[in-house]
Amino acid sequence: MSETQAGEYIVGTTVKDPERVEKRRGEIIDVAVKIFSEKGYHATTTKEIADAAGMNVGTMFQYVKTKQDILYLVCCHIHLLVEQALYAVTTENLDPMNGIVKDITALYEIVDQVSDYVVLMYQETASLDKEARRSFFQREQRLRNHLVKQIQKGIDAGVFKVSQESVLLIAEDILVQSHMWAFRRWSLSKEFTLEKYIATRIKLVETLLT
Repeated sequence: MSETQAGEYIVGTTVKDPERVEKRRGEIIDVAVKIFSEKGYHATTTKEIADAAGMNVGTMFQYVKTKQDILYLVCCHIHLLVEQALYAVTTENLDPMNGIVKDITALYEIVDQVSDYVVLMYQETASLDKEARRSFFQREQRLRNHLVKQIQKGIDAGVFKVSQESVLLIAEDILVQSHMWAFRRWSLSKEFTLEKYIATRIKLVETLLT
């Protein structure tokens, strides 16, 4: 799990040992993400999750308070996989264009690897209450803000020739197009391999930036 950010939704627990909480929640997340993907959030019972995690419902609810807490943890776990893949390729030594290319490649490759889970995450986010949903969207904004900073570096270096008002839209577009590979791969794969899709998207972004 990632470190708690300011204003983040907190999943309550009655267990005092943080390492034990992380371990047990990891077990709950591992089984819940698979069951949610197969059956959907609403059709899955807490007993099914507890049984698959090797604990009874009462024990499970020592580590989470509600079924929604489980969904929130699942969404955060999936999102963390995307964040880690994107941030792992960030280096200060790359020129701005190569930095964006590496970001796009890493982002689209991880979405391809966990595409079923990405679809689950965005389909079921609406089931979160307002506070949990707002907290999850903060994670999305972190990804967007990372891309904004990468684009801004290129502008500051005189490499990217785009207006300031375009920066946010380009960053959002990069994220949306990665999601599209998950949601529309059934159609896109008739014309594109992942490699061709990434290369085509990179060319379009290069056109926008320069």
